[in-house]
Amino acid sequence: MQDPQAPRRPRTLKALKPARPLALAVHLACAAMLATGAAAAQAQTASAAASVRADVPAGPLGEALNRFALQAGAALVVDAAQVRGKTSPGLQGTVTVEEGFQRLLQGSGLQLGRTAAGYVLVAQTPAAPAQTPPPATGQATLPTVTVTGAAFSERAKGPVAGYVARRSATATKTDTPLIETPQSVSVITAEEIGDRKATTLDETLRYTAGVTSNSKPWASDQMSLVRGFALESASVFLDGLQNPSTAAMGSIEPYGMERIEVLRGPASVLYGQVAPGGVINAVSKRPTTEPVREIGIEYGTYDRKTLKADVGGAIGESGTLSYRLVGLVRRADTRLDHDRDDRVYLAPSLTWQPSAATKFTLLASYQEDDQSYAWGNQLRNPGALGQPDPSVNIGGLDNRWKRTNTTVGYELEHRFNDTWQLRQNLRYGDLDREGTDVFNLGLRADGRHIGRAVSPRVAEWRGVAVDTHAQADFSTGAVVHTALLGVDYSRSKLSFTRRNANAVMPDLDLFNPVVAPQPLTPHAAPFEDESPSKQLGFYLQDQLKWKRWVLTAGLRHDKADQSSRRINLLNGVVTPTADLSTSDTTGRVGVVHLFDNGWAPYLSYATSFAPETGLDVAGRSLEPSRGKQLEAGVRYQPAGEAFSFIASVFDLTRENVKTSVPGMAGVFQQTGEIEARGLELELRARVAKGLSVIGQYTNLDARITRSNNGDQGLTPMAVPRHNASVWGKVEFTAFGEQPAFAALGVRYVGKARSGQDFGNADLRNPSLTLVDAALGLDVGAWRYTFNVDNLFDTQKLIDCDATFCYRSPERTLRVGASYRF
Repeated sequence: MQDPQAPRRPRTLKALKPARPLALAVHLACAAMLATGAAAAQAQTASAAASVRADVPAGPLGEALNRFALQAGAALVVDAAQVRGKTSPGLQGTVTVEEGFQRLLQGSGLQLGRTAAGYVLVAQTPAAPAQTPPPATGQATLPTVTVTGAAFSERAKGPVAGYVARRSATATKTDTPLIETPQSVSVITAEEIGDRKATTLDETLRYTAGVTSNSKPWASDQMSLVRGFALESASVFLDGLQNPSTAAMGSIEPYGMERIEVLRGPASVLYGQVAPGGVINAVSKRPTTEPVREIGIEYGTYDRKTLKADVGGAIGESGTLSYRLVGLVRRADTRLDHDRDDRVYLAPSLTWQPSAATKFTLLASYQEDDQSYAWGNQLRNPGALGQPDPSVNIGGLDNRWKRTNTTVGYELEHRFNDTWQLRQNLRYGDLDREGTDVFNLGLRADGRHIGRAVSPRVAEWRGVAVDTHAQADFSTGAVVHTALLGVDYSRSKLSFTRRNANAVMPDLDLFNPVVAPQPLTPHAAPFEDESPSKQLGFYLQDQLKWKRWVLTAGLRHDKADQSSRRINLLNGVVTPTADLSTSDTTGRVGVVHLFDNGWAPYLSYATSFAPETGLDVAGRSLEPSRGKQLEAGVRYQPAGEAFSFIASVFDLTRENVKTSVPGMAGVFQQTGEIEARGLELELRARVAKGLSVIGQYTNLDARITRSNNGDQGLTPMAVPRHNASVWGKVEFTAFGEQPAFAALGVRYVGKARSGQDFGNADLRNPSLTLVDAALGLDVGAWRYTFNVDNLFDTQKLIDCDATFCYRSPERTLRVGASYRF
């Protein structure tokens, strides 16, 4: 059945009954797919005879055909009902195009048909009588087939074959081709995440333009920078709804994601209170009617053991119900002594689709983390004793973050008619964190001992978010509209409870550490700090298409309220501490011109806002800071090819930033300003059969243009001028006909101000060049992998303060095996 969220396209197979939906068009990487006539037929005949190296694992028939079509550079159009619930034995080795399709179709009851425009699938017919000549091998007699466009099976929230996505909903909240989006977007696919074995949100972004990933060796998620601005917790979304994603709160498990998308630049017009640099939207794996069955194990450096599984498919024969269950269990040490990086993750989901017009999906997740904050343990200016061992854990046995995060929600989609459809996303989250933070009080005069303090507290977050929008598809004359009218609402409460007092711990000898658990002391006046908040936003957007022009315009108004209070847990006395109410109107307008050859230049202007905490000189709550950006760029995404290139330049300013009032501690004035101008280049492509490439270069000129904090004229902390990376993957056969791949990645991060530099321009991070590598081998239904991060073990001191530094991550190794059945 057709997904109601899918873009509505002209029917392409006239031979099919009009009532049957064309939901699946399996086609990849053939630029000449639309050719007709004798020239197209001749080209197809030559292609059919050419040899292709196939690497297709056993599994759902639709996925197998899709993968082989990409590898062969062939076009195949099929009705979704033909392949639903069917499986393929897979294919490895060198074959012709037609031979490959036929072997994949074995036992399916289908056979390959060829037309002047491409391949199609038809039901197998009974053997003809002896006196009737049989049809030519690989061909079937069919009525005329008309292919009216490059029809992909990809959906905005669905899986992607390879590294190149062509559609996204993050930038528009509609299923829109990326080439029609007037803002810079990157999509990190599940295949890329799997090939690189990324284990944190930060690791998934390492090869993405405009992003400065964090170089500290922290197990938990840390906020990356996008276009020079910290993402902040409000800028990370899960399935389009805000996620409480900071290092102290919730984190994203990459294995549970179908794709992770980066929308660069102001995005408040759709998402409300977000940082001006952009937003991250992680899209969960969802139920599918095609069988998904994978189980895997991994082992790596620091006794890192992982068991994971991803299973799903249809329930019953009707295809009305389908399910997905993604799970992961990890037990691991880290570089630091007495430290853990443990996780339990479970994400069940269920889809009910009673008709092509209605779809209801339940999404839930449960995640346990046992991790810690890693303090810098290297000396900026080591003395006669040299450097402490990088494994020294300043937190000892006490610095722990134990989190339990539970979410449950749904996505509802319903199409009323050819014009109107409604979508609603809702999620409730419940997160608990038991933390015992250990703080470094500084190096003692002897140069070997440090002072420490412990601060135990419990954090709780409860919240609900809902986003409802109606979409109207209609025309006014020659202009085609995709209009969106929406409202989103969120309500949450964050609380920190202190039942035990902060305490000074025994000094730690960095060169002969002896650790013991710190006894907890009851707080003399235990308290709970509560911060309830709520937000309501109304937004309107229209995507107008006229000939080769696409204009996107949107407007939004937000109202947000946040307060805080302290509750004395002994006597119940409540003391209000802050009350913040903000509202703002933001917008975006952008235009794209689509050329026939795949080039699409664009121009856009967008604004954003984000709350600022604190009080001004008059004791009033601060106003929101505001962002504005002018961006121009060009995409190249030729039809029918797994190829995407984008170049963009931008001028981004954040105004109304809080800055200190001289001589008045804790009091601010909003005269601060930060400017960021830059160039971003990103390529994601299958440049040849068996060769896929991801490459990016970012040149960012960021400056603090107004400030009273002693840093005016400096670049923001941890923002490099130059940032570049490239990842290449080659697929080949090994040990006879066994499919294999080898990948190599190089990451360069230029010099930057230290992330611990508070006004001291002399503290700098050196440039870093790191090399990653991966190997994979398929043997039947098994895939064996080997991954190396930081192949040459390049380590440098980074993010120094006056005394201490962090050491960048060392070389790590991982081996894995997965079985698809």
